[in-house]
Amino acid sequence: MELQEAFVSELVGRSVELWTDGSSMPIGRLQDLVVDGRDNFPPVTGLYVKCRDGVIRFAPFDALRSISDRAVILNQPPHDKKYERTADDELLLNRELLDRQILDVDGRKVVRVNDLKLAPTGEHLRLIAVDVGLAGLMRRLGLHALGRKWLARAPRPGIRQSLISWDAVAPLASVAPGDPVRLRLPQDRIERIHPADLAAIIEDLNASDQASLLSSLPEDTAAEALEQLDVNTQLSILEDMRPERAADLIENMSSDDAADLLGEFDPETQQQLLGLMEPKEAEDVRELLTHDEDTAGGIMTTEYLSVPLGLSVAETFEHIRAAAEEAELVYYVYVLNEHEHILGVLSLRDLLSSPPDSPIARIMNTDVVTLPVSAKREEAATTIARYDFVAVPVVDDAGIMRGIITVDDVIDVLLPERLRRMIPRVGKRSRHQHTSERSG
Repeated sequence: MELQEAFVSELVGRSVELWTDGSSMPIGRLQDLVVDGRDNFPPVTGLYVKCRDGVIRFAPFDALRSISDRAVILNQPPHDKKYERTADDELLLNRELLDRQILDVDGRKVVRVNDLKLAPTGEHLRLIAVDVGLAGLMRRLGLHALGRKWLARAPRPGIRQSLISWDAVAPLASVAPGDPVRLRLPQDRIERIHPADLAAIIEDLNASDQASLLSSLPEDTAAEALEQLDVNTQLSILEDMRPERAADLIENMSSDDAADLLGEFDPETQQQLLGLMEPKEAEDVRELLTHDEDTAGGIMTTEYLSVPLGLSVAETFEHIRAAAEEAELVYYVYVLNEHEHILGVLSLRDLLSSPPDSPIARIMNTDVVTLPVSAKREEAATTIARYDFVAVPVVDDAGIMRGIITVDDVIDVLLPERLRRMIPRVGKRSRHQHTSERSG
């Protein structure tokens, strides 16, 4: 088998010939190439040929004899097969990738595929790179000769060719027209992308692809990215999703952000989504929805750390380890009685600087500043600023603790939406984030 490096745009439309009795005879033109997308550098597994009678037929890769600048030569005739992928891991390079959007994982941006580069490796022909530069575009336009002359004189090397290695991209191609896009990305590559970068990528996609891309991500990753988007984009995305998936994402958001988002839906949709959420998360969000959005109750979160009075420092740390995953803020620990009244508050600094066997009753601060659920948002912002707190607890008329307001909740009150999305969050957020928190 004789193979050579080639770009897909140069191969598509090339003459296909059948080798018989020592010579070859034209039978059609190359329509497409199929690759196995499971590999980092996918091998070509077959070719689609548009035969002289107008029918598109399939030739497996082992039927290929050679590829030259003049023709693609087969050892056996192609057979009838529908022009479509036959497995989820297959990709049709011409139909599904050329001129489509693709995710540059390391560049953290969506780019358009102008061309695709293939290279021989042993007995295989593999997809090795995506051309997103002007050179690829000129090949796509059929300006091969003119393009080569002009690009050879281009003053900047980057203009000539912009190749991204295939193992650093993720195609956003759909299975068939009308099907949702899917992010073909291993978990380790997903974890290289910060949720804020994912959000920016999502904003670059067209409306029909945004919901599909989020649907292809793990729930926690998708929820983190969703939180970074403006409310209109959030609503548009969730409205395009299956209700079950939308509920899963909202459930993985912090309770205050989830309540803010659900508050934008009409009552019928709101109740439908709440009914699809886990009962505990739905209950927390329902409580937040009962409060006016301009009050402390409307901006608080119900996810906080609390412990009973009789614990030691060591026992309190054990409790924090078990509950921290679900807490909005892992810094303050509130000491509550059996009626959920606040008896005191501990900071991590208090706990770390105390002997493990010390009763928390001896080290907790009993002079706790609180806000009523009916307090205005501006009062919450003023209180946090005055006392230099990271968070302040919120209580109802009976003195029962209902939630906390964190610094980032105050930022949400004071700053315009686009600016506040650029500020690091204090509470429970991305696995990528490692923030330091001050004592209050």
